[in-house]
Amino acid sequence: MININKTFTLSAMNKGGRAALARSKSIDHQIDEDRERMQKEVQLLILGSAGAGKSTFIKQLRLHYGDRFPEQTRSQFTQYVLYNVTCALHIIMDQMELMGIKYDNQQNQQKAAELREKHPRISLDTILRRYKEEEDRCQKICPSMSRADVRHRLTLLDVYVPHVADVTLLQQLWTDCGVQCCYARRLKFPRKTLTPTYEYFLENVDRILTTDYVPAIQDILHIRWPTLGMQEHVFTMDHLLFKVIDVAGQKSLRKKWIHFFEGVTAVLFFVALSGYDEAVEEEPSMNMMQDSLQAFHEVSHNHFLEKTDFILFLNKKDIFVNHIQVTGLTKCFPHYKGPPHSAEDSLRFIKDQFIQHKPGHKQMYTHLTCAVDVPHMRDVLTSVMDKIVDINVKRSQLH
Repeated sequence: MININKTFTLSAMNKGGRAALARSKSIDHQIDEDRERMQKEVQLLILGSAGAGKSTFIKQLRLHYGDRFPEQTRSQFTQYVLYNVTCALHIIMDQMELMGIKYDNQQNQQKAAELREKHPRISLDTILRRYKEEEDRCQKICPSMSRADVRHRLTLLDVYVPHVADVTLLQQLWTDCGVQCCYARRLKFPRKTLTPTYEYFLENVDRILTTDYVPAIQDILHIRWPTLGMQEHVFTMDHLLFKVIDVAGQKSLRKKWIHFFEGVTAVLFFVALSGYDEAVEEEPSMNMMQDSLQAFHEVSHNHFLEKTDFILFLNKKDIFVNHIQVTGLTKCFPHYKGPPHSAEDSLRFIKDQFIQHKPGHKQMYTHLTCAVDVPHMRDVLTSVMDKIVDINVKRSQLH
């Protein structure tokens, strides 16, 4: 007599075994696909304080690995160039008042008042407040709206950015003899009043203030405009897809950094070397370099990034070398005992400070950079990309 229950049990076991085997094969297949995808996709997170050069680095990536800023797309940067020129002229006009320098005539004095009224300098606090207001408003209207969409909407709020029609106004002020006299005495301005960015645009203002102006690559690289929220950029290199996430560096926005830690191949952390004798714009009592060290310490010790390699960019080396000849490193690091005006010794000391602030087990690669220098950044990017590919291969093999 056949034992039906036993036969049924064996049959069920065979079916269950086949189902389990199929599930196992499916899981293995999914793991293989995920590993292959990870090998072909690299996610980079760009972090650092505001003004450290993160956005300029992104532009260098686009220049060397992206569309290289074709001429037909460069006009979108014109308004930002004009805004930087306007800010520079505001500084000149402020210094004219302090130095007692007069305008050529009453008409130009009225033009200066017109510029101040139509296009006042916008403070970082105002930008951040407007960003927060717009972010809150968008979230109320459409709770599902992404942070990237909020960032895009804010970009369109350009009421403070001069329109091309104002080029004539800028030209009239720039050619005023009083403005020219004041600019010629710019070395007498208080230190750091006229930043290298603003000086660059004023040195090129005759080329910029023309009706057929198209921003050059260097113009685009020198633009100073804060990143708000998050921007994602995608590049392809050697069959690899690079997703580069640029996150705002302002202190009040850093609490959102943690939302982008998952799945990161490497963190690229930027520091403005020139910040050793500068204050944080949002918090004037805070030294910018010390603020960068604190932010780096917190991020590098975050448990979500415990196994993530870091690439440290000590940027604005060119400005630092000039500053260190005037102001020694002890302004930021009182315990520094090296030669007060030695750029080489000071740079070595700063690098050591960041090494001491990272976890002992964490791998970190360091580069001294000038992000607006195209040939220099070409060599830096070649080295950085090779290292990132190596990191990605090792990372995918561990999964």
